[in-house]
Amino acid sequence: MQISKIEIVGFGKFKDTTFDFTTGLQVVYGVNESGKSTLRAFILGMLFGFPSRRQRLARYEPKQTAQYGGTLELVVAGETYRLTRLGDQPATLLAVKAQQPQPLSLLAKWLAPYDEKSYKQLFTFNQAELTALKTLSAQDLNLQLQQAGTRGSAAWRETAAALRQTADSLYKPRGRKPALNEALQRYQTLKQHLQTAQQRYPEYQQLQTTIEQLAAKKSQLTRQLAGWTDQQQQLANLRNQWPVYQQLLQLQTTQDTMTQLPAAVSQRFTQLSKTKTDLQHSLASARHQLTEQPVDAESKGIVGFYVTHQDQFDQLEAQLPTLQQNLGRYQVLDSQVATTKKQYDDQLAAHPELNASLSPNRQAAVAALKATLAKRTMVAGSRQQEKPAANQGKIAGIDWRLMVGGIGLVAGVILPLGGFKWFLMLAGLGLLGWFGWEQLNGSVSTTPKSETSGLTEKLIAAGFSPDLDVTGAQTQLTRLMALQQAQAALTTAEQQLAAQAATVWQALSAYQFAADWLPLNKQQLASSVKRVTEFYETMRQKRQTEQFSGADFAYTQRQVKQLTIQSHTINDQLQELANSAGYATTDELATAVTAQATVTKNAASLEQLTAQLSATELSNLRQYESLTDLQAAITDTRQAISSGQSQLTQQSAALVTAQTQLKRLTEDGRYTALRQEQANQQTEITVMARQWVTRQLGATWIEQALRELTNQQLPTILTQATTYFAQLTGQRYNEIKLVADELKLVTTAGTSFEVAELSTATKEQLYLAIRLALIVSLGSQATLPLMIDDGFVNFDDQRRRVAWDLLKAVSAEHQILYFTNETAALTQLPADKIQQLT
Repeated sequence: MQISKIEIVGFGKFKDTTFDFTTGLQVVYGVNESGKSTLRAFILGMLFGFPSRRQRLARYEPKQTAQYGGTLELVVAGETYRLTRLGDQPATLLAVKAQQPQPLSLLAKWLAPYDEKSYKQLFTFNQAELTALKTLSAQDLNLQLQQAGTRGSAAWRETAAALRQTADSLYKPRGRKPALNEALQRYQTLKQHLQTAQQRYPEYQQLQTTIEQLAAKKSQLTRQLAGWTDQQQQLANLRNQWPVYQQLLQLQTTQDTMTQLPAAVSQRFTQLSKTKTDLQHSLASARHQLTEQPVDAESKGIVGFYVTHQDQFDQLEAQLPTLQQNLGRYQVLDSQVATTKKQYDDQLAAHPELNASLSPNRQAAVAALKATLAKRTMVAGSRQQEKPAANQGKIAGIDWRLMVGGIGLVAGVILPLGGFKWFLMLAGLGLLGWFGWEQLNGSVSTTPKSETSGLTEKLIAAGFSPDLDVTGAQTQLTRLMALQQAQAALTTAEQQLAAQAATVWQALSAYQFAADWLPLNKQQLASSVKRVTEFYETMRQKRQTEQFSGADFAYTQRQVKQLTIQSHTINDQLQELANSAGYATTDELATAVTAQATVTKNAASLEQLTAQLSATELSNLRQYESLTDLQAAITDTRQAISSGQSQLTQQSAALVTAQTQLKRLTEDGRYTALRQEQANQQTEITVMARQWVTRQLGATWIEQALRELTNQQLPTILTQATTYFAQLTGQRYNEIKLVADELKLVTTAGTSFEVAELSTATKEQLYLAIRLALIVSLGSQATLPLMIDDGFVNFDDQRRRVAWDLLKAVSAEHQILYFTNETAALTQLPADKIQQLT
C-alpha cells in the first residue's frame, strides 16, 4: 500500500492543502513549526481514525476553518482508492476508477495485522526515540534493540513484567506488606485466639442460644414490617389510582343512565340549530351595517357599542331576573352570617376559657375526656345496682328497717305494754342503728383514688382547669359542644355565603366584554347588579329618543328587526322541540344531543380507563366505599408500621445487649466463628498462593517463549542488520551477535563491544539498521508506508550519505516518507520526490 495524494480540508495549521507523492523515497522538508509533525499526525489519523475531542492537543483542531479532516488516496495492487474523514461524519472509502463505495473493512484488511500502536512501533520512528537510546541502561538498551528486531514481542514482555509485579505484590520471601505475607501473619494470630476461645466455649454457649432466639424474633418482626410496608405501598398506589377509579365509575353510571333521543328529534334539533346560527350571522352583519351608518357623536359611543353587541345584551337581559333573585339570596345569607357570628362571639365572650379547647390540636384530648367521663358515669350506675339486697325491700321508697324500727320505738314509748315495751324499744333502736350504719358507709365516696388519678391530666390536655370535678367537667364539655356547634354553624353559613357570592359574580362576569362601558366590582355585588339594571334602562331610553337620519339606516333597522323576530321564532321552535322531547329548556335538549354524541367517545374513554386499572387493583378499589375509607386503611397500616418499628427497636436493643454481654465474655471472639474464620483464612491463603504460583509460572513461560522466539527470528534479522550496520559504519563493524540475551558488536579487527559502549550516533545507526532489517525480512507482511522523522541528526556527513543510499535501496520495495529540516536532504533526491513546507 502506497500514499499517492493527500488533501487536507482542515487540520492544525493546514487548510485546503494538497500533497502529491510518488513511489519510493519521499522527503518532506520544512523548518521548525512548518507542519511536519502535523502532516505525520494527519496521515496516522486518516489511516487509523482521528483522536476524540477530549484529546484536544493530539486532535490538531484547525486554526483557520471550522471544517476538520480531509482525504487520502491510496494505491493498493495497482488500484487507487480515496479514503475520506470529515468532522464527525462516518469515514468513506471509494474506488476512484469505478467510482464505487467500498466497505471500511477493506481498509482494515490492508492494515492488518497492525493497529495504530503496532504500526508506530514498526513503521515509524523519530529523533526523540533515537535520543532516548543514550539514556537507557545497558540492560534496557539491549532489550529495546531486541524488541526492535522481534515483531510483536513488546506486548508479551510487558505482560511478563506485569505478572512478575503482581506476583511480588502477593508474596515476597522476606516481605511484610504483600497480601500473602499479611494473610500468613493474621493466620498465626488467629490460631492463638482460637486456642483461648476453645477453653471458654461452654460459658457463652447458653448466651449464644439466647442471641439466636432474639435474632429469630427480630427476623419475624422484620418480615411482618416488610409485609406492612408492602401493604402501605399497595394502598398508596390505590390512593393514586382513586381518581381514575372514580372517573371510571362516573362514566359507567353515565353510560347506564343515558337516555337515548329519537333520531328525528336529533335531526330536527340540528336543522333548527343551523338555521339559528345562520340567522345570528345575518343579524350580526346587519347590526354591523347599522354601526357604519352616519349617526351623531353620542351614538358612536355607548349606543354604537350596544347595537354592535345587541345579541349578547339581549341574551343576558333575559337572565337578569335570575341574577336579581340570586342577589337577594346573597343579601339574606349575608344577614344570616352576621347574626350567626354575633351569637358565636357572644358565647365565646361568655366562656373565654374554652377558646383554647377549640384548637384542632386538642380535639383528640377532648374526645378522650368525654370517653373517661362516660365510663365513670357507667361505673357509678353499676355500683348503685350492686347495693345490698335490703334496698329491694323498701316500701314506697322507704327502707323497711326505718319504718319498722320507728313503729317499734314509738309503740314501746306510748303503748302500756308492760315489760314487752322494752323489747320493742330495743328492737326498734337496733333496726334504726342498722339502717343508720349503712347510710353512713354509703355516704362515703366510693371512688378509688386510682380512678381519679388520670382525670387531672386529661383536663389539662383538653384545655380545662385541673381543679374541675366530674360534674364541673361535664358542664364545661356541654358548653364546649354548644360552642363547637355555633362555630360549625358559622362556618357553614360563611361557606354558603361565599358560594352564593360566586354564583352572583359568575353571572356578572358575562358582562366583561362591556367592561369599558359597564364597570363591575366583585367586592360590591349589589351596586354592580344595580349598575347592570340601570344600563338596560338607559339603553331603552336612548334608543327611544335617538334620532337617526337616512333611508338606508331605516331599511337596515327594519332588516335587524325582522331577523330578530325570525331568530325568536327559531328559539320558540327549539323550545317546543325541547318540550316535546321532555326537556324544560333548549339548553337541556342541546346538552342531551351533545351527551348522546359523546356516548361513543365516552365508551372509548371508558375502555382506556379500564386498561389503566388491572383486575387486582379494580377488585381492591371496590372494597372501599370512599376515599375516606381508603385513607383510614392507610392510617391503620401506618400505625401498624409505627408499632412494628417500635417493637423492632426494642428487640434490636435487647439483641445488642446480649451481643455485648457475649463480647465481654469472649473478647477474643466466639469459638465457632473463629473456627470458621480460620477455615476462611486457610482458603484465602490457598487462593493467593495459587495466584502467586500461576503468575510466576506465566511470567516464566512468557520469558522462555520470547527467548526461543528471539533465538528463532533474531539471527536472520541480525544477519541483514549486520550488512546494513557495516555499510553505515564504513565497514568498521562486520558482525552483530546475540550472546546470552545481550547484543555484541564485533569490529573487523575482532574487537567486541557492548551496545552501551557505543557512541550516541553509532547506537542510532545500529537501531536504524535493525529496524530496516526487520521491515525487509517481513516482506509482504510489511507493505505499509514507513515514516521517519529526522533520523540522521547525529550522523556525520559520510554516514548520512550512506544512510540515504540505504533508504533508497529499501524504498524500492517500501514507500518511505522522511520528514526533516536538514537542507542537505534537498540535494539527495529529485525535485519531484521533495515536498517543501512553508
